[in-house]
Amino acid sequence: MSDDMPHQVGSRRRRREIREARERARAERERQAAEAPSRRVPFEQAIGAPGAASGEVASTDRRAPADPEPSRTADPVEVVSDPESAASPVSPDEAVLGPEEHVLEEHVEHDADGTPLLITSSSYGRGYQTVTPLDTGASREILTRRRERRRRRNLALGLVLGGFAALLVIVAVVFNAVFGGLLSGPEDYETQAGDTVTFEVNPGEGWEVVGRRLAEQGIIASQEALRDALRDADDLGVLQAGEFEVREEMPAADAVSALTPDREAQGVVWVNAGWRIDEVFSAVADATGIPEADFREAAEDPADFGLPEEAETLEGYLAVGEYRFSVEEDPEPTEILQAMVDRTFEEFEDAGITDEDEQWRAVIIASLITGEANHSEPDDYRVIASAIENRLDPDNTETGGLLQIDAAVNYGLGLSGDLHFPESERLNPENEYNTYVHEGLPPGPIAAPTPGTLEAAVDPAETDYYYWVTVNVETGETRFNETYAEHLEDVAVFNDYCDDNPGVCSPAEEEAAEAEVEEGE
Repeated sequence: MSDDMPHQVGSRRRRREIREARERARAERERQAAEAPSRRVPFEQAIGAPGAASGEVASTDRRAPADPEPSRTADPVEVVSDPESAASPVSPDEAVLGPEEHVLEEHVEHDADGTPLLITSSSYGRGYQTVTPLDTGASREILTRRRERRRRRNLALGLVLGGFAALLVIVAVVFNAVFGGLLSGPEDYETQAGDTVTFEVNPGEGWEVVGRRLAEQGIIASQEALRDALRDADDLGVLQAGEFEVREEMPAADAVSALTPDREAQGVVWVNAGWRIDEVFSAVADATGIPEADFREAAEDPADFGLPEEAETLEGYLAVGEYRFSVEEDPEPTEILQAMVDRTFEEFEDAGITDEDEQWRAVIIASLITGEANHSEPDDYRVIASAIENRLDPDNTETGGLLQIDAAVNYGLGLSGDLHFPESERLNPENEYNTYVHEGLPPGPIAAPTPGTLEAAVDPAETDYYYWVTVNVETGETRFNETYAEHLEDVAVFNDYCDDNPGVCSPAEEEAAEAEVEEGE
């Protein structure tokens, strides 16, 4: 019986098996070398170490003979340049040591010349390494596989990050579309910018039309910002026709101030299209500092100003436009009113109306057009004049000679154009201006006409229309119809527009349209 301990006997047996495996591996490599040209590179030659020229290969076994396990403090080194052998997934060691004891590890180092070397665990067994220059096909294949794995990994990571970023953008866009206006309010410029330009307010234009034009020209950032500025204005002046100096870009509040200057300081008065005589007197008194009662007293006899005997007041003859007076010269009320009347007669002359009776008829029809038309579409003036002439025909089958114009009824009742007369007044014969009861023209003008409506009154278009309705206050779109049934369809369109745009339509417009639809039903 041997004196060796059991673990010593096993150790010798294992070393013997390792040696036998190495011999078999060496014989196999020699056989492969005989069949094909060798591409092996000694380790010293690969790294440029001393002894490389002589082809020496250093292999040092530092394991102590008495140790039961080989020491791992300094692994022996072998150089195998055949990449096919080095990269082989199955080696003789695996058959002897088992796959759990043969772990293939690889990394890249560089020799003294900077040449990259692939360092892998050797097939000889534990503690040996294979050094392969990276100019071999197998090495490139390994690196190619590595690069492909990195490329796929980076591509997948990029797709994930890109998808997440796209999702964030979509969420931000949807959030801004749904909640942006609620959180930040309407778009508006913070400061004034650009050159000073001239902006013209046309006769009869209101804030909605002017706001749309300002936004279209880029003077204000949005029409919604102007609406907010109008609501927030503490002392809102009167919007009047004329030319105003504004900046190319300016906050909506500044635009409101620019279009409503201090008229008293300028000694300027504006008469807007559709203004009634009381509004003119009030504006002139504010601009000149003369009491309003003085203007009423001066206007008591219209004949003193050259009006026909049918005229009971100066209504309709105080022309639209701008008037400048020297406050320091203390002008007389009669002088100021005469200047306004003279301009109306000049407009008669420009329109070719010289007969006094024709002038009277024209100024009444022009005042009705002014009260009914959307002044952002002056081309509609002649069409409305045509419809009025068609209604005045007593033999027409649509209105039977009745004009049925709400603005005239309101004038007779002393109601503002922003109000709708009560339904109880629709058939009231005591109102001389009730065009639902009295045929023909009303007794006189109802407001200050414009040169355009005067020209339309004497030169109406030739149509078969009897009805009209503005279906979009902002754009001024007006539709004309030959029958009442068609007209009611367009009135319904207008009602829908008012429902979709709260605050845009005046109460009078909404109430009149709703009443008309109910009556038609």
